[in-house]
Amino acid sequence: MTEVLEELSPERSIRTERLLLRPFTQDELESIAESTDLPQFAQGFPTPEDQDWAQTALDAGSYFFTETMYSMFAMVDAASGQIIGMAGFVGPPIDNELEVVGSVVPNRQNQGYAGEVLPYLVELAFQNSQVNAVNASVPWGNQPACRLLLTHGFEERPSGGSESTYVHVRPETH
Repeated sequence: MTEVLEELSPERSIRTERLLLRPFTQDELESIAESTDLPQFAQGFPTPEDQDWAQTALDAGSYFFTETMYSMFAMVDAASGQIIGMAGFVGPPIDNELEVVGSVVPNRQNQGYAGEVLPYLVELAFQNSQVNAVNASVPWGNQPACRLLLTHGFEERPSGGSESTYVHVRPETH
């Protein structure tokens, strides 16, 4: 995976077996926020949550959301070229942790895309030596997401809210 991530600096993209994660364009952000369709949007994209994120990105000044690794990436199906979801980080590190998030359009869920992307995002997070952990929150009752996180090295972290929280601590290097 490391060789792939080295490409992120110049290209700011990640390739997996079936996907390309890349920054959103300004036009895509505006279309997502306005819920207008673009040819590269798969059926079901964007979701209402995607629209909320895009509007927040635009309200904050979209530069951060199109020019940094600490944001969401368009999850592009390499075979079709369509955006089938989003994956990435909520923002820059807070207390030396990054929060990973993602979504996949309904007709592409349960096909292993999240499990394909998650290890790349964790590795990307740990390229920053200041990041000690990656965390994720999952609505209670979303057992597939909980299993996914546990399978990929996350551990449940006690929380008092309406979500289960998980953390993946930086592996120790010897």
